[in-house]
Amino acid sequence: MPKNLYSDIYHILKGKIDSNVYPPKTILPGEEDLSERFSVTRNTIRRALKKLQSDGLVYTVKGRGVVVLEPIVDNRVMFSAANHYGFQDLMSFPQNKFIKKLTTKVLEFKEVEVDEDLSKHTSFTVGDIAYYVERLRMVNGKAMAIDTSYFRKESMPDLTLDDAKQSIYSYIRENELFKIAAARSVATVETVTDKESGLLSLGEANCVGALKKYVYTDLGNLFECTETKYVPDHFSLVGFESY
Repeated sequence: MPKNLYSDIYHILKGKIDSNVYPPKTILPGEEDLSERFSVTRNTIRRALKKLQSDGLVYTVKGRGVVVLEPIVDNRVMFSAANHYGFQDLMSFPQNKFIKKLTTKVLEFKEVEVDEDLSKHTSFTVGDIAYYVERLRMVNGKAMAIDTSYFRKESMPDLTLDDAKQSIYSYIRENELFKIAAARSVATVETVTDKESGLLSLGEANCVGALKKYVYTDLGNLFECTETKYVPDHFSLVGFESY
């Protein structure tokens, strides 16, 4: 059985929602029906449906089933602070259909030893060895965000520059290094620096959106601290809550 079969099912169902095979306000086939169609357990189906719900595509109505929600119109790039699938996950939002190409350019990749100042910034322990990765994120050919990341080396000791050019989260899952369990995020707006002004397609903007994220493994270890600076009038930070 494929390792990420639930994600395959998620993409199939998402594709059917996006193409109106399952239009808004309709009920998806039940868990038992879907488990038979895909020859998987109901738990695998639940994981796929949970991802659809976290994206704001569906909602489980007790006694009725999983209903497809009406889409929200927004001409900006939608992203979630809770994202643990990486930059490419921007494509999962139905509002982001206008995105044709996502590109990452690694500006810097090196190992650093955590000193007192860096410990305050990352919450890593003084003396830890971390990978420092700086990446420029391109959306449809325009420089829209800069990620400055620190990853604890002990969590993924063999990370390379080539891995950083791709999705580091995919690298973690494909190598079965650990499970990404939780993230703590802080969003602010900051005055743009000269470096950011030179790299980002800011137009007339004199500020950037800033999202700082701390990510944990399922053993409670803090393995990542990433600060993303992005063009503020081209992105919408979204969340989806079910009640």
